[in-house]
Amino acid sequence: MIKAARFSPGVVLASAGLVLAWAGPVGALPVHGQVVHGSTGRPVPGLEVRVLGMEAGQPPVEGLSRTGPDGRFHVDLQPPRRTYVVQATYRGVTYTSGPHQAEGGPLRVILRVFETTRRPPPLSVARRSLLLALEAPWFVVRELVVVHNPLPQTYVGQAPGSGTWRVPLLRGAEDVRVIRGMVPAGVDPDGALVDTLPVLPGERAAVLVYRVRARGPSLLELPAGLPTATLDVFLTEPLRARSGALRVRQTRSVEGRAVTWMQATGLAAEAVVPMEVEGVPQPSRGPGLFVAALLALGCGVWVAWPWVAPRD
Repeated sequence: MIKAARFSPGVVLASAGLVLAWAGPVGALPVHGQVVHGSTGRPVPGLEVRVLGMEAGQPPVEGLSRTGPDGRFHVDLQPPRRTYVVQATYRGVTYTSGPHQAEGGPLRVILRVFETTRRPPPLSVARRSLLLALEAPWFVVRELVVVHNPLPQTYVGQAPGSGTWRVPLLRGAEDVRVIRGMVPAGVDPDGALVDTLPVLPGERAAVLVYRVRARGPSLLELPAGLPTATLDVFLTEPLRARSGALRVRQTRSVEGRAVTWMQATGLAAEAVVPMEVEGVPQPSRGPGLFVAALLALGCGVWVAWPWVAPRD
């Protein structure tokens, strides 16, 4: 004979509370993770961890935690969001993991932090891409630069507030805007954009937009500044270019417009890439010449009038 088990109300409530405590608040997303040292792999205790949840059309939500002796942290983010970023500050540098997409279950994150250095590392550019389009009287340049730090340390500049790396722009660049990946201190006398963000180990991408005045056939020059593994230049029609340093790789139609892809590899830091850009429409001189002719004719008639005017 099987007997039904009997539970007191207190035991049932205690059990339910234990389950809720384990699962987290109803409607919250559990975010579990660990902060480890990027060089040693050891856990980093005592760091404040910030979890930010974001979703289009919704206000962001934030949760805070602190790493335990094993470097682990836990945040129940409520209400849940689609995208999450995890941040922690170590040795004065903020490290970020993400963005992560929640898939309906707990989010698990490993965040790596590093020691800092003021000794300049051997930085290089892994990839640099420029897209040139004509918006008369300007060349509009959209640029992607991926800088590479090969050392397992974060470079913070040689002095507090000093720059960490420079991006030489096309000579004559104006109205420079950073879209992401940099906090510039400005443009130096050599025309390079100076960044102030720490350079973490590995790769970091920066996106910027600027313009250069187009004056008919133009000679554009791009200093490398850092050893550059790959430089890609894309020109949209009607632009075309000639360069001894760039090789034409391909021309294809993109959204109904021809785009030419040119490339150079293995550039030294002191290299300067010249581009003779053509395809800029010449301003029409017809109306100007016509007006000048009328003015000249009017002045001539006014001066000659005493001699050519009919006499009574």
